[in-house]
Amino acid sequence: MKESDTKQFNWDVCGHEEIVHFLQSAISGNKLANAYLFSGPSQLGKQAVAYKLIASLFCQNQEKAKPCGVCPACLQIKNKIHPDFFITGQEMNEKTEKLSKGILIEQIRNLKHKLQQATLLNGYKVALITDAHLMNLNTANALLKILEEPTKNTVIILLVDDVSALPQTIASRCQTLRFLPVPTATIKTYLEDQGSFESGLVARQAHGYPGIAIDLVNNQDLIKTQADKVETFLKIIDADLNQRLELVEKAVNWEKDESINVTLLNDLFHSWQLVLRDALLIKTDNESLITNTTQLEAIKSNFASMSFIKIKSILNKMDQVSGYTWYNINSKSALENLIINL
Repeated sequence: MKESDTKQFNWDVCGHEEIVHFLQSAISGNKLANAYLFSGPSQLGKQAVAYKLIASLFCQNQEKAKPCGVCPACLQIKNKIHPDFFITGQEMNEKTEKLSKGILIEQIRNLKHKLQQATLLNGYKVALITDAHLMNLNTANALLKILEEPTKNTVIILLVDDVSALPQTIASRCQTLRFLPVPTATIKTYLEDQGSFESGLVARQAHGYPGIAIDLVNNQDLIKTQADKVETFLKIIDADLNQRLELVEKAVNWEKDESINVTLLNDLFHSWQLVLRDALLIKTDNESLITNTTQLEAIKSNFASMSFIKIKSILNKMDQVSGYTWYNINSKSALENLIINL
């Protein structure tokens, strides 16, 4: 894409330059696909890029780079009330106050009906399907019918943690864009441009995930929460079994909704895995690369007598437990089982 074309756009995105340029070029050349599959773990920036794409398609400002962020259409996209923009994903049950375990077939049928209607503003119709990997086979088949018979000026964007979790029939009908972790230096520069005074520390703690970095900057309490998670894990490593179970009991404020607990557990594991990674780096004389710089001495002390192989074993166990939670395994029980078998 020419430099003059890049000036048409105002995408405040951290990293993912190739994906951003590819999508902007598609918009400029009027070569958008009917369906895109944004694949990668949460907090990488899939949703941020999706919203920049969507807002650029609807932006009404002809004088500023798109999206301008201030025209009626941009504000409607921001507030998720644009008449030609539809979001589908897990829904909250008003009675039980719990998220649905997946995307229901009725939701996809309703989406199909909306996409078949004429546009209200004579432009694009865009559908964003979040957590698309949570579709069951029947729901996926209903979506497949939409993808097989795309309506004019319709763009469908699917967000998935792992493209392999989708049926191949769905993936094959989408333009797949894989989101990868962003270099720490890129996150640091982005945060500096945003005026952050803790860009170096936060960029390290984000460990390639811009969403985590932005959350930390916007909520200073999260930095303390992250430090508390690290401190708890260091205590667990140095404690006997009874003490470990007592510490774990206080480590997570469990909810009634198990889908929320899965997220809480994975967030906890993310923090703990960074500690283990730091311990491995220290063991291999790569201390300058660690994430938790303020806890350097504590990590050194707590893992001094633990072998490299043992630390790797704990990391592998966490990965296994994290995977189990998506198969209706109780999160609290899974965590306790991990602690018992450290």
